Amino acid sequence: MTLPYPPDDDSAAYHYINDVLRNRDDDAWRLLAAETHVEQTDRVMRAMLDRIAVARTHRTAVRAKARARAASGEITQAEYQLDAAEDATKASKTAHFETLLREHHRQIAQAARRLRGDDVRDELTDLVLALGTAIDTHRAAVLDAGYKPTAADEALWARLAGLDVPGTSEGEPRASVEELVKRRSATQDDLGRVLAGIILDVAGGAPSVPRSALLSAWKKAVAPTLAVEQKTEFAAKGKGSLATEKLRKTMGHLERKGLVKRTESADGQRLDVLDRRGLEDLADGRA
Repeated sequence: MTLPYPPDDDSAAYHYINDVLRNRDDDAWRLLAAETHVEQTDRVMRAMLDRIAVARTHRTAVRAKARARAASGEITQAEYQLDAAEDATKASKTAHFETLLREHHRQIAQAARRLRGDDVRDELTDLVLALGTAIDTHRAAVLDAGYKPTAADEALWARLAGLDVPGTSEGEPRASVEELVKRRSATQDDLGRVLAGIILDVAGGAPSVPRSALLSAWKKAVAPTLAVEQKTEFAAKGKGSLATEKLRKTMGHLERKGLVKRTESADGQRLDVLDRRGLEDLADGRA
C-alpha cells in the first residue's frame, strides 16, 4: 500500500490527511509517517493548524462585529443569538477536529524531527552556547576587574566571533556564537525579570520558596507570550510543557547570576534567595 500522491503534492496531501483524520485509518498514518513522506506530512499538518488559527481570529472579529451591530440595533438580539448559536456549533466541531489534528501531529512532528536530526542538532547547539556563555562570562569578569587579558584570553574570546552556528530548528538564522549568546542572554534577562518579580512576590520575607509555588504565576505570565508554533514544536519533542522548560532554564539563569540557588528538600525543589537586592534590581529593570 502506498500513498496516492507524490511527496511534492501538498494539495493532494492536504485533502488526504483531512480525510484520514476523520476516518482514523491506522495503516494510512503509518504511511504518512514513513521517511518518504513524513516531512511533507509535517509541513501540511502545520499549514492546517495555521489555517485553523487564522480562521479562529477571523471568527472572533466577526463575532465582535455582530455584537456591535446587535448593540446598535442594526440586527435584532434574536438574529444575533441565532447567528451566535450557529457559530458556536461550528467552533465546537473545529475544536474537535483541531484536537485530533494536534494529537496526530505530535507523533508526525517527532518522526520528522528524528529524520532531520533536529534533537541532536539542538542538543549540540545548546552545548556550544553553554560553552560560549561561559567564555563570555569569563571575558566580562576579567574586563570588569580591570585585569589585562592574556594572549590566551584574547584568542579564546576571538573564537566567540569567529565560530558560526547553523540555523536552529526554532528558526534562528545562522550566526556567530557571540551573537547567539547575546540573543539568548537578552531573552533570558527578559524572562529573568519576570521570574525575579514572581520570586519576590511569592517569597515575601522568606529565605526560600518552593518551586511549585512559582509555577502557576509563571505560566500565567509567560504562556501567553509563547507562539503556538513554539509550543507545538516543543510538544513534538515529548519533553512536556514549553513554559515549564522556560522556567527551568530561567532558574538556571538566575542561579548563574548568583541571585538564587536550587536545593532539594522533602517537599520537592526549592529556590533559596541569595541576593534579594539583586532580584529587586532585576525585577525593576535596573540590572
